Amino acid sequence: MTYRAIGGRRHRSAAWQWSLIGFIPGLLCGVIAMFAVLLEGTLPQYLLPTPEPQVIEMHIVMTATEDPNAPTPAPQFIVVTATPDAASASQPVTIAQATPLQDASDGIVSVQVQPTDAPTDAPPIPTATSTPADSVPEVLILIRSLTVSIPGGTITMGTTPVEVTEAVNACTRDDGACEASYAFDSYPAHEVAVDSFLMEITEVTFDQYVAFLNVRGPDTHVNGCAGFPCIQTQNESPDAPIIFDGAIYSIGAGLRPHPVYGVTYYGALEYCQATGRRLPTEAEWERAARADDGRIYPWGNRWDNALAKTNRPLDTPPGSFPVGSYPSGASFYGVYDMAGNVAEWVSDWYGERHYEERANQGVAVNPKGPVAGQLKVLRGGSWNSVPFFSRTVHRQAEDPKSFQRWVGFRCVEDPLNLDAIGDSDLNPATLGLDVPVEPPESDANANAQPTQPPPPEASRADESDASNSAG
Repeated sequence: MTYRAIGGRRHRSAAWQWSLIGFIPGLLCGVIAMFAVLLEGTLPQYLLPTPEPQVIEMHIVMTATEDPNAPTPAPQFIVVTATPDAASASQPVTIAQATPLQDASDGIVSVQVQPTDAPTDAPPIPTATSTPADSVPEVLILIRSLTVSIPGGTITMGTTPVEVTEAVNACTRDDGACEASYAFDSYPAHEVAVDSFLMEITEVTFDQYVAFLNVRGPDTHVNGCAGFPCIQTQNESPDAPIIFDGAIYSIGAGLRPHPVYGVTYYGALEYCQATGRRLPTEAEWERAARADDGRIYPWGNRWDNALAKTNRPLDTPPGSFPVGSYPSGASFYGVYDMAGNVAEWVSDWYGERHYEERANQGVAVNPKGPVAGQLKVLRGGSWNSVPFFSRTVHRQAEDPKSFQRWVGFRCVEDPLNLDAIGDSDLNPATLGLDVPVEPPESDANANAQPTQPPPPEASRADESDASNSAG
């Protein structure tokens, strides 16, 4: 079929004219339809940019069904506050006053929180008190020695030339070899103040020390006490009484109640710390031994061979006795063997002129000796010395790494409540006067030890199972 030309001309095709006539109305209809879509707001999503997806977190709060007959509660503001810090967590928290800032048509009100103080009459919220776990193994707690309370106070430490002269004369009468120069480091007498403390009533025994070593584990005796040896076993010295088979430490039954000997200062220090205690200071030791009346021996001012284990009388068997064997020789506070048996490590470094320096500083409060040194102080004398060395005022010194068969120790403990022990007559005006300083070197005799060690050890009988004496 052919279209007839408009105007009646037959020599030319009229198709393009009819196409134009059809296109114009169609275009007009499309424009009208698009305009209608825009007005309706249903423009296809593919003609608009794709928005970022949104995650809506919904919290569903389920509450009990309200009673429909109940009156409608008044609108309330919900105030959200930050979590209080730990310092104020134990205090009562109150709802803050909410001040409206502006109203909105949807009923939501923006609020500003004004903090308010907790009411002063609000009862405090109880807080749990936690006690830290005891780090001391139970086995060591069970074997610790009993302690006795030593009240604090101001005491006189040191001795006088008159007392030393009398002690030398008594030593000579007992066929001893004593010199006044042995007491040079105990001059002059001077006052110190100490706080209350608890002291073990007996020296630490072999039984206790072997239990300590077994808790620490195999081979710890070699260098397990602050990096130093604690004590020797028969593997290191045939004279040592402790047996170590590579796994377990043991001691003969006869020596179990005897004071441990041959222990280094570091071995004593580590034991006390492991049991939750410490070594006494020199001032604390003398306080426990001398009491308030400044006695020369733990029991009084007159020596008695029957009250302590020394090498007098001359026929006394060598070696130590079980701890507490001389109850009548206990100190005023009930501490045993503060004279004789074994000499005892204390925590102070040794300085031969330290008493002189301390006396020039006024009343020292809880003195702890020089800040450094090469020797540690020993107190109390031993089974291997004459009574002169067992005076409560006498000082000896020894290499802290040495293994001496006449040296042992005991521990002390700080009380949880000082009032439970007794008052201390400290003078607050003297606090802080005793600042330890390293003792100056003596050009005349820098390495001297005025308190000479006891005489050479007597021959030892190791058959402790059959004897009350050992050493």
